[in-house]
Amino acid sequence: MNTFKNLAASLCALLLLSSCSPKDRQFEAKAFPKQTQSQGLLNLPQTSLELQGRCNSAIQTTQSQLDGLTASSRSKNRLVSLDTILGDFDDAVQPLIFMAYVSTESELRDAGSNCEAEVNKFKVAIYSRRDLYNVVASSTPMFPEEGRLREVLMTMFEKNGMKLDDDTLAKVQDLKQQLTQLETEFSKNLNEDVSRLAFSESELAGVPEAVLKFLPRDQDGKVVLTTKSTDYVMIMTQAKDSETRRRMQSAYLNRAPANTKLLEKAIGIRQQIAKALNFSSWVGYRIKGNMADTPERVMNFLEDLQTRLKPRLKNDLDRLLVQKQAEHPEAKSLDAWDIDYYSNQIKKTEYALDNELIKQYFPRDQVLERIYSIYSEMLGIEFVEVSNPEVWHSDVKLYAIYNQNHRHDSPIAYFYADLSPRDGKYGHAAAFPLIAGRRLGQAYSTPVAAIVANFTAATADRPSLLTHGEVETYFHELGHILHQVLTRAPFATLSGTNVAQDFVEAPSQMLENWAWDEDELMYISGHYQNPSEKLPKAIIKKMVESKMFNIGYQYSRQLTFALTDMTIHSASGAVDSKQAFDRTHLKVMTYEAPTDNHFMASFGHMMGGYDAGYYGYLWSEVYAADMFTQFVKLGLDAKSVGQEYRKIILESGNSEDALSLLRKFLGRDPNSDAFLTGIGIQ
Repeated sequence: MNTFKNLAASLCALLLLSSCSPKDRQFEAKAFPKQTQSQGLLNLPQTSLELQGRCNSAIQTTQSQLDGLTASSRSKNRLVSLDTILGDFDDAVQPLIFMAYVSTESELRDAGSNCEAEVNKFKVAIYSRRDLYNVVASSTPMFPEEGRLREVLMTMFEKNGMKLDDDTLAKVQDLKQQLTQLETEFSKNLNEDVSRLAFSESELAGVPEAVLKFLPRDQDGKVVLTTKSTDYVMIMTQAKDSETRRRMQSAYLNRAPANTKLLEKAIGIRQQIAKALNFSSWVGYRIKGNMADTPERVMNFLEDLQTRLKPRLKNDLDRLLVQKQAEHPEAKSLDAWDIDYYSNQIKKTEYALDNELIKQYFPRDQVLERIYSIYSEMLGIEFVEVSNPEVWHSDVKLYAIYNQNHRHDSPIAYFYADLSPRDGKYGHAAAFPLIAGRRLGQAYSTPVAAIVANFTAATADRPSLLTHGEVETYFHELGHILHQVLTRAPFATLSGTNVAQDFVEAPSQMLENWAWDEDELMYISGHYQNPSEKLPKAIIKKMVESKMFNIGYQYSRQLTFALTDMTIHSASGAVDSKQAFDRTHLKVMTYEAPTDNHFMASFGHMMGGYDAGYYGYLWSEVYAADMFTQFVKLGLDAKSVGQEYRKIILESGNSEDALSLLRKFLGRDPNSDAFLTGIGIQ
């Protein structure tokens, strides 16, 4: 998930049908040399006062520029000038807002959150201005790309009420200002949550001793854990004690409890906005203009998938219950905190998969560099680590990206990698666009983005080791980064991942397939004590076989989130978000959610841009699977396909609608065949 905006994908390099098998690759550290750069790309603020001052200045400057644009008709192309002003504004404020998610200083995080709230309010005001709307409406595009810019901007303005009377428009503007404040406060509460739990060593039986000995302790000698994803997954998959898992899940599902009221208030405001804009619901308002286009198409898609998945879900849950009964013969049912634990036990026994063993073959730094190598080959690019960059934490790295064999030229992009957990930091994995790619006169700007994740930190006796799930996550998030920074879209409004919300995940979802290919896994793996020792092929084979394990459960869980989102945002009147989640969970999953859960308070997507849009993860996966068929035909390392993928999907941004781009890349209309086959449904 990307909290500012959206995200998406990447891949290959060079000529025709030539290919280079991963089995023949020779990894060399010198392939990733460092370059020296003493000055920061983002000019990071050093104090909260500086951050707020720069934020206010950017708003004031932009306000003045917009007023000047509407006051004069002399501008040769006011449509393009408007995009330039908006792009300059985003480039100025996005790095400031980013501090709310990553800064080590609470004052800077607070200032970043305040800036985000002010920026969001300002943007509501921008897209509610009739004079700016008239600039767009009266423009005469000179080129097709300007026509696309006009089309997208017209939609943005009209969805903000340009066809309303003045009184109703003012009301909508006020409601949207209130909404942005609630969304910012929700995200801040979640980022700042510092929930802790303490367990005795006996309560943590099942957690490897090699991990336990490095965990922090309280004054009573108990192990202290956070509710960050790393600690949460460790306990839920490995702790034998049911009560330990229950306590951890309860803490995880009750983070930032004040957020429930914020969400429900936001839902009420969204209802009012939709009604004022003549939509039957917030769902109808948000989906208009997406690939799905109507709520009916979304619901048909979700309900059909639920029906198809029911038999697979039942089989998955029955299998987990049998595993539980092997330990507890008296058990009659599963508890919600049993699922991950017994899933892990089955992987160990039936698939002979031990996550702790597998992690030893995925030392983080080596895996990342080899993922960079895969993308370099495929997309015709080169990654170079920057020495001594200006960063917000000493763990953060900066990479320059070049076109392959063009190191003598300037970098075409940069991205930061902030991958270790710490207090106050964004708690999941996301890609954040910071500086947009766009045409500036005769030149093209250098895009900048950042990956934020929370992988297990290194210890005194071993480096950071990734689970296979984290390896897959990095393929995905780096895909979003490359969608953002390899863009060649001419305008900021159309740049990078500013595409239809229900397509934004597709390019990066497609790249997750590389994390399941035997050759690629052999290439990126290497035991942390002996890098030449690869992940055994027998384990890889079992990993691939296990991909279908629990697939009914996994997709049903995604359906639960998507259908809950559709339920709360299709309602009229007051909404009990907990009740909506619990009812949907029971209907889809067929067992009750934990009674003490307040999951919706930590469901950041609902207040981070995916409201009435969570279905997009499943919707876009259909297109991701279809795009992957092009690589399957010629091989995952087929450079010709990678170059087409870079040119058509990654570089285009929103210069054309997503369906047109898919048709160009596939050479046909997209379909759902590959997606359904991939999840075992005929």
